[in-house]
Amino acid sequence: MKMTINGKRYDSDRCEKLADRSHHTQGSNNYSGTTYLLLATDGTYLLWTDTNGQDCWLRDDLCVCEDPVEWLDGVYLKDEEEARLVELGLIEMV
Repeated sequence: MKMTINGKRYDSDRCEKLADRSHHTQGSNNYSGTTYLLLATDGTYLLWTDTNGQDCWLRDDLCVCEDPVEWLDGVYLKDEEEARLVELGLIEMV
């Protein structure tokens, strides 16, 4: 997805995917899309939501992530995602 934000043109295909969170509809619990935490080439953290139309409250979007640390709370991470997030200083291993 391409979007102009604050005068800069971002393309989700050119960003590094750091982590993701799946969305499911309430009630039927059907998969309705995924939000990805991205790192743009200029160092901006973005959230890209890619939906499949199963939830009328969820829509495709690309926006700046104001607080990636907070967004990561409760997200299941694969080992390689965890290592990259530690490298970027977004999470700390304890």
